[in-house]
Formats: sequence, C-alpha cells, structure tokens
Amino acid sequence: MRVWKKMLLSVLAVCLVPFAPLARAEGNVLQNQAVNGGTVNQNIVFVDVGSHWANDAIYDMARKGIISGYDDASFKPENAITREEFAKLIAATFSLDLGTGVAPTFSDVQKDRWSYSYIEVTKDYLTGYYPPKGQAFFSPETNATREDVAVALVKILGYGPDDLVNSGSLSWRFTDVEEISFGLRDYVALAAENQLISGYEDRTFRPQNPITRAEVATLLYKVIKSSAQDQADGPKLEVSMPEKTTTGTFYVSGSASKGAKVTINGKAVEMVNGTFKEGFVLEEEGEFHVTVTAKLSSGTANVVRKQITYKVDGPEIKLYSIPESSEKDSITVSGKVTDKTDDKPLLYLNGEKQYVDWDGEFNTRVNLQEGDNTLTFKAVNKNDKTTEVVKVVRFNAGGPVLKISNVPESTKTSRLTINGNVTDANDDNPDVYVNGYKVYVSWDGSFSHTITLDSGENAITFKAENSIGKVSTVVKKVVFESGGPVLKVNSVPESTSTSRLTFNGNVTDANDDNPDVYVNGYKLYVSWDGSFSHTVTLASGENEFTFKAENNIGKVSTVVKKIVFESGGPELKVDETPATVNSSSLSISGTVKDKNNEDLTLYLNNEKLYPDWNGKFTHKVKLAEGENILTLKATNESGKVSTVNRTVVFSVPAPELVIDYLPQRTTLKRLTLSGSVKDKNDSDPKVYLNDSLLNLNWNNAFSREVTLNKGENVFVILSTNKLGKSTTVTKTVYQD
Repeated sequence: MRVWKKMLLSVLAVCLVPFAPLARAEGNVLQNQAVNGGTVNQNIVFVDVGSHWANDAIYDMARKGIISGYDDASFKPENAITREEFAKLIAATFSLDLGTGVAPTFSDVQKDRWSYSYIEVTKDYLTGYYPPKGQAFFSPETNATREDVAVALVKILGYGPDDLVNSGSLSWRFTDVEEISFGLRDYVALAAENQLISGYEDRTFRPQNPITRAEVATLLYKVIKSSAQDQADGPKLEVSMPEKTTTGTFYVSGSASKGAKVTINGKAVEMVNGTFKEGFVLEEEGEFHVTVTAKLSSGTANVVRKQITYKVDGPEIKLYSIPESSEKDSITVSGKVTDKTDDKPLLYLNGEKQYVDWDGEFNTRVNLQEGDNTLTFKAVNKNDKTTEVVKVVRFNAGGPVLKISNVPESTKTSRLTINGNVTDANDDNPDVYVNGYKVYVSWDGSFSHTITLDSGENAITFKAENSIGKVSTVVKKVVFESGGPVLKVNSVPESTSTSRLTFNGNVTDANDDNPDVYVNGYKLYVSWDGSFSHTVTLASGENEFTFKAENNIGKVSTVVKKIVFESGGPELKVDETPATVNSSSLSISGTVKDKNNEDLTLYLNNEKLYPDWNGKFTHKVKLAEGENILTLKATNESGKVSTVNRTVVFSVPAPELVIDYLPQRTTLKRLTLSGSVKDKNDSDPKVYLNDSLLNLNWNNAFSREVTLNKGENVFVILSTNKLGKSTTVTKTVYQD
C-alpha cells in the first residue's frame, strides 16, 4: 500500500478554483423545467465530469434541472459561459417570473432573441452598460466575468451596503484589488465576506477572468445550500485539490457547513471559520484517491471523492530566442536546462552532447543546410527522465543586400559620384559591378564610383554577387540636362548721381571650370573662384550693360543691367553761423565736393574762395552794421551750381566802461578816480571825465586825481568808440 504523509497543519484561507461559461445553445442546453414544476432526473450521467473538482455541484444542479449538458452526453465543465446564459441560470435558480410585453431595455437585446426574457427579468442583478450618450447595451455574447457573477449573487440575495462588515477587507483579501471595477468593489467585498465567492491560492481575485460552467454550477450550488433549500441532502461540503503533482506535495482545501466535522481519508482535519486546508506528501509515483467527508451532529453527511496523479517530470529545457528562418548559414542557440531532482542533467543536440555550465546555461553554434533544419534538444537526468524539445529552422540563402545612396532623377552635372554599401550574411566580401565594371569594395562593404553621364537618360546597373553565386541587382536612372553657366551679377541701383560704377559678380558651370564672361562685348578677367569685377563710366541718362557667360560647349547665359546716370551739382555744406553778432568780422567755413568733378569754383559774395585738397574752406568777412547777406556759390565744370545763403545781423555795441570804487561820502579833500574801458570793435576808444579827455594806458586803463569841494561833487565819465557808440557813468561824492 502506498503511504501518505501529512505535510502541513490546516491553514486559514480557502480559495475557489477559477470559473468559465455554460453551454451556448438557444433553448435546449440550459433547461429549467424542474425548477418551474418539472420532474427531477436522478439518473443523469456526464461523460466528462468524472472526478472533476466540481462534480458534486454539477450533478446536484443538473438533477434539479437548473443546468444540463450537451447532446453528446458531455457537460464541458471548463467551457466559458456568456452573460445571456448566466442570466438564464439566475432566472432558473431563483424561479424568477419571466413576464411578457416588456419594452427592450438594451439596444443589442431585442424581443426576437432567445435570451430576451431572461435578460429583462435579471437586469437588476446582472446589469448592462449605460454610456453617457447613446443607448444602453448588454453585450449578451461576451463572457460573464468573476466580478459580474459576484455582483449578481449579492444583489439577488438582497445584501446591501449596510451588510458590509469591513469596507477595507478587499485590500487584505486580494492583491489585485485595482483590477476590480471601482464601482463594484463593495459588491465583491460583500460576496467574499458571505462566502458567495472567494479568490485563488495566490491571493488574487482575477475579476475580469471568464467564469466556467463548473464554477457557475458550484456557486449556484453553494447559494442554494446556504439558503437551506437542500438541508436534507446533508451539510455543505466543497473540496479543492489539484488533479496532478510533479513534486509529490499537494493541498486539500475547502469549506463545510458550520458545525460539520470534516475528515480526509478518515482522519479529522481542523476547521477554521468553516474552512480547512491540509498538506500531503506522496512518496511514490502513481494515482491516489482522496475521500473527504463532512458530517453534522444529526448524522447527515456529504462525501467528496477526488483523485490525484503523482508523476515526476523530466528536466525542463528553456530555449532562448531561436528564429524560424535564417539567411545565415549558422546560428547560435542558447538556453537553460534545469531539473528539480538533478543539479547536472545532460543535454544533447541532435544526439551530440552539449556543454552545460554550473547554472544550467548552454550556448552552441549550429551550422545550417539549405532548407529545413531540425534541431532536437534532449535532456536526461540521473533518474533517466528525459525531455525533448524540437525546433525547425529554415535556412534561405539569399543574395547580397545592396544599398545605393540617393541618386538624383536628373542632374546638370556631367560627372556623378555614387556611393553604396553591400552586405551578405554568408560572404564577407561580395563583388560589386557598375555597368559591368568591377568596383573596389572597402572592408566595411562601402564603395564609391564616379561615372561620366551622356546627355539625356542614363541607366546605371549595380550588381552584387556573393561566393555561392547569389546575385542582387539595383538599377538607377538619371537624366543629364546640360545647361548654361550660372551667371550672377550683384545688384546695382536703378539710378545714380555718380559717373563711375563698379560691377561685381560670379560665374559657375557644372561642366566647365573656366567659362568666359563679357560685358557689352568686352571680355573680363575671371578669377579662379569664378568671381569678376568691372568698372564703367556712365553717360548721362540711361545706360545698359549686357553680361554674357559662355562655357566650353557653347552654352550661354545672359544678364542685363540698366542704370540711369543723373548728374547733379556740387555738394556744398556751410557750417552754422550766428543770426546776430556784435563783432564787425565773422569767420565762415564749410566743405564743397563733387562726385564727378574735381575742378570746382567757390565764391562768397563774388569773392573767390580756395578750398583745400579735401574741399574744406574758411574765410573771414567784414560785416556792416545791420543785416549782412552772405551768398556762397559752387560751380562744377558742367555748369551745375549749388548755392547756400546765410544772413547775419551786426549789432554794434557801446564800449564797456568800468569805474573803480569811489566812496559816497568822505572828509578827504582829494581822491583818485580810476577805471578801464573795453570795446570789441575799437581798440582805442576815448574816455572823458567831465569833458576832459583822459589818457589810457596799454590795456585801456585810466586814473586821475580830483579835488573835492565841500558838499556834493558830481563826476561824469564818458567813453566813445570810432563807430559812434558811447557809454556814460555818473558818480557823486559828498565831502564833509
């Protein structure tokens, strides 16, 4: 007899295995006659349920007529169930009144659809989708999800928000809470709290996973049991365990009615909050049977029988990326081989032993033949367990990859340099030909070739050939349009007042390094870089200049420039002069120039002036009292005249007479009266003291001793200049 060993104590959590949809036939597959008054069938047998984990629930629900199988006597427990099929199951399980005459709620479920009545009667439990705009829709043919089922069970059993014990329970129950639709999280929490639905052993809920026929049968079975509709059948018992193991270890877990005692193969297990979980170790490979019994104190019991197969797997071969096809004649294959029972399993590739490093990694080079190549990887461990992985790689030996850089569709240049690159997966140095001429190819596959084009269309054929005779060809076409020289003459003004003008320009030609340039038939000197310069003397009025460039094949380009020469008078500038002066002489200055004439004459009131070499002049003029008109006139040799007028008023001032200090009262009998006189227009003005002429020294100062009489003494000092202007100062001294 094979021996079982208990591996672990019972643990707290219990996880329901995943879900998936019931059969999809319109009318025959999902029967509900028994629920609505038909006869219960106790002799149902499904050919594919056998030891399935949900077999008890499936048979129980089938006997009640809530679910049924297919025409081939199968149940297909792992098939997915659609939303409309689940709606029918809800209606059948809870004996809902289908009713008639209801207007369609959803745009995609009309009255002629087989599931119309079931969807309408269950729409408060299995809701549709209500977009912000447009009509509501139900999506009847999409798979029902785990969160769909959880919400429907909570709603139909009448649970509400107030029934939720711990609103934060989802975060510690499940690790993928963020994947549960936000508005449905409280419903999922209620379903989990009331054990209507649970998660997986890895603490995930997987809300968007489709529900299976087996899972739906189990859930509805649980609901019926928990509502005490089937207490006569014994306590509730749900069991979950794997069908096979490769390690010899496995868990048996599940849940039972409150107060029930559970045994596994006759040995009692610990119950925690109505759930149990026991671990076991198998010592030998083979098939093992597990019997789980739940028994109430009343003596009623339920039994679940399961079967598990223990088979040790061979080594695991993990291959890294291997292409399905290759253009190279060899590829590198790599991967990793591991075994749970052997640290150093052997690896063979097509019967040849391969080197495997300490952590199981391997890397090897494989030479390929043209066509399909079968690569058989075989790993063998110390127990002679083997694993084979077969890969097929097709070797398609292609021609060289030939790439030509941009070639213009047309050009005006007779010589064209073309660059390109050639590579070949199986030849490091393929040959390249251009129009039959073999060109040099660099170590990196690049090449460059210059050809001379004929006028019109030129076809250029590039051919690359590798060592096994595979050829790639690229054809390029380019049109050679031979044009004339490119002649550029710098811009000139439409008109000028200068008689001499210098033209600058440039000429280039794609096919002639030294084209000729002419101006009005006169050949110009053209520099090595194509630039030229030419100075012309303009005639009065419009002048036309024709520039012509001609290359060595007779192509001509022409540029015409026109300019009007408007000869003006001299440019006469006179410096500012004061409007009024009190000096009889004035210095006047300025400049006179002429762009086209260096021989100028300049007059000031008919007196000829002589500007210096750069046109500057300065002249001193005598002014008469009152207004003086100063006219400057410049004339060039063409008779063009420029005139500037200035008006200056000469206002004659009186002498400036200054008397030194005299006391107003004194006891002295004699005083010295002194002072000075100045005049801008007279260097020798006259000074009188009480009509007596005074003598002036060299700087026009004077001094005279006077005798005072008792009482008031009046002194009148008078100064006159040669222009008749006078100044009088009166002083009074009182002698005590």
